[in-house]
Amino acid sequence: MLTEDQIAHALHAGRVVALPIINPHGPIGLEHLAEIVGRHVRNDAELVERVQRPIALPVETWEKLDSLARAASTSRAPPLTASDLAAALLQQAVAVK
Repeated sequence: MLTEDQIAHALHAGRVVALPIINPHGPIGLEHLAEIVGRHVRNDAELVERVQRPIALPVETWEKLDSLARAASTSRAPPLTASDLAAALLQQAVAVK
């Protein structure tokens, strides 16, 4: 069994949060888990000051981002957009040292 630190390192997690979920197994448990994680992500996003800037991307790149975002979205959480995904990828790329 992996330790909490090993899991955080493997997932490149900036922090670990205990989630109040009783049974994460099965489709209902996974949807519940996704909802709780989404709530934490939205709360974190509200605490961070943001800057919005337009960027120009090739159509193929935007379509790929849009396709990936739709594939990653869950039915119960707000839909992930291509812009959300692009921002997350840029933040991750800039954070790599």
